[in-house]
Amino acid sequence: MVARSYYGVIRKPRNADGERGSSNVYMLDGERKDTGDKGCVKPQLEDFPLKKRKTSNIMQRKRPKMDLAVDVTKHMFADETLRDFSREGTLSWNLEPVLHDDITGDLPLVDVFVDTIVEKKHTSRLIQELNVLYPIPSLQHLKRVYKTDVILSIAGDAALEQCLDRLKSGGLDATGLSGVPRRQRVCSASPKTRRQFQEATLLWPCNFHEDKYLEKVLAGRLFTAKDKLQQQRFMEMALKAARVSVTMGGCGTGAVIVDPKMSGTQVIAVGYDERGGHPLKHAAMVAVDLVARGQGGGTWEVKCRDEIGVENKNEHKKSGSENTKTGPYLCTGYDIYLTREPCAMCAMALVHSRVRRVFYGSSTPSGALGTNAVVHCLKGLNHRYEVFRGVLARRCEDVWRSATDGS
Repeated sequence: MVARSYYGVIRKPRNADGERGSSNVYMLDGERKDTGDKGCVKPQLEDFPLKKRKTSNIMQRKRPKMDLAVDVTKHMFADETLRDFSREGTLSWNLEPVLHDDITGDLPLVDVFVDTIVEKKHTSRLIQELNVLYPIPSLQHLKRVYKTDVILSIAGDAALEQCLDRLKSGGLDATGLSGVPRRQRVCSASPKTRRQFQEATLLWPCNFHEDKYLEKVLAGRLFTAKDKLQQQRFMEMALKAARVSVTMGGCGTGAVIVDPKMSGTQVIAVGYDERGGHPLKHAAMVAVDLVARGQGGGTWEVKCRDEIGVENKNEHKKSGSENTKTGPYLCTGYDIYLTREPCAMCAMALVHSRVRRVFYGSSTPSGALGTNAVVHCLKGLNHRYEVFRGVLARRCEDVWRSATDGS
């Protein structure tokens, strides 16, 4: 019989006859330890510390593999980047999704007329007649009946006293109703999140189909720790480009476009703000133009700088040559990292270039992805991308201020 401890396997010692003892006696540190119980009892580590010795009776358990996150981080980032980690090993910046008010805000409310069904045998008939004579298309997310209460119609400006008379004149048989209608406030829009659903049901029960992906976004569970380290790495490159922009007379913003599905080096283009030489050369516009040039297009002349070049230029050229023939349109499926929130022009350019996600560091007073507008949420667009903000926000703000303050 074998008794397992926390660190290893310990066999019961043999007695004088060469047999294993019937009681739980363990040989630890050269001493006999008797548990005083015939059952198999796991020894306590503080009482019986195991010695690290080579013996057939004690097989040391393999040490668990260490978490390589710290070692990987040291190789991925410079010392300057490591300062964005707290002592507990978590990132010091918070990633926040930029969503429409329909998702993050409260649901709008509307008043309806409600009456009580006093004779339950008429419930089915009343529901059928109301659905035919007085359908409410805008409130299809609500259940028409809640326990013994039924929604008659939207209140609007109608007087409460005239509610039943108007329904009866339209052909409704009010038999079974109490005849004393009242106003009830309900949600006029269907809930899109579980939080909204829970708040809506406090007023009146409604239908809800949970969007699991959206709930992961709202709960901050969309990206893993490894994903966030990668996001920080790309924003570091954008910050490096932003510093070059400062030296070139730009506004101190940088942009990095990456292909999240490409193995190895994922950087497709790195650009920085050059409005000092051209009013349209915002960082996002420059980066998109570089992608277009890699696919055989492009408008502006490329000025290569060793400070912000793509890590693997051969990979970049290879990707561009392949995209010219069989690749996606412009930035389809790509992610872009911006040190600052883009303006309306850049936000629409990213819509037309078909980017997948936009990550930006700090907000801008004239920003169009969260501050003044949410361009990516506008109705009627033939393409939408996801937006997240807050990656290295403080450092992005510092670089921008260094350009605006002239320091």
